[in-house]
Amino acid sequence: MTDKSILVKELFENTALYLTYDYNLRIRKETVDAYTEGKTFDAVLDMPCGTGAMSRSLLDKTKKLSLVDISANMLAIASENIPETQRYKTECINDDFFKLDIPPGSYDLVICLGLLAHVNSPEQLLRKISGIIKPGGMLIIQNTDASHFYSHLIRFYLGLKGLIRKQPYKLNKVKASFLEQVLHEEGFRREAAYRYNQSFLGFSNLFSNEKKYELTRRFFGDTRHNKHASWGSDYTYCFVKRA
Repeated sequence: MTDKSILVKELFENTALYLTYDYNLRIRKETVDAYTEGKTFDAVLDMPCGTGAMSRSLLDKTKKLSLVDISANMLAIASENIPETQRYKTECINDDFFKLDIPPGSYDLVICLGLLAHVNSPEQLLRKISGIIKPGGMLIIQNTDASHFYSHLIRFYLGLKGLIRKQPYKLNKVKASFLEQVLHEEGFRREAAYRYNQSFLGFSNLFSNEKKYELTRRFFGDTRHNKHASWGSDYTYCFVKRA
C-alpha cells in the first residue's frame, strides 16, 4: 500500500466526515441514474463505492455488481445496504484498486467518483480503468478541473485554512483537458458531462444540505439541462469505449 493510500484509508474510515456533504452525494447519484437510464449491464464496478449509494439502484439492471473500497467502514455500510435478495450478484472487495488483478474487458460499466484527487498517479488510474472496460462499455467518472477559475479560488481558500489547520495531504490537480486526452488515447469518446460547483467555499455552514442542493440545482440545473455549465469546475463525465 502506498503512502498516499494509507492516508486516504485513514481519512475515509471516518464515515461521518464523508457523509456530512450528502447534498453532493445526492447530485452524483442522480447524475449516475440519468446516465444509466434505460440501460442494462452484464457487470458493473463501483470504485470507490463509499456507502454503495451510487450503484445500488443498478442492481436491477445488472447481472453482477462489484463494490470496491479501501475503507473497511465504508464497505461495511455498503454491504449492509444490499437487499438480501440481491446479495448473490454482489461482491464486496476491501482493497486498494491498484493491487487488484482484474482481467481486461471485465466490466461494461465502471463508476469512479471522488477518487482522482486522492491517488498517487491519476494517469495510472485512468489507464487501468480503461483496460478493464469492454468495447462499447461506459465509464462514469468525476473530476474537479484544476484549471478552472473556481478551482483556483478553492485552493486559495484551502491554503488559508491550512495556515490554521494542516491538511492530511495535498489533493491532485487534474485538468479536464488532461483527463479527456488520456481517455481519448484509450479509445473513449465523451458522451456527456454535468458541471457544477461542489463547494460553497467558506459559506457552507450558512446553509443546510437541503438548501445547498436546492441552490445548486437552481443555478446549474441537471444532466438534461445543465445551466451555466461554464461556471462549473466539477465534472461528472459519461464516456463510452469505442468498439
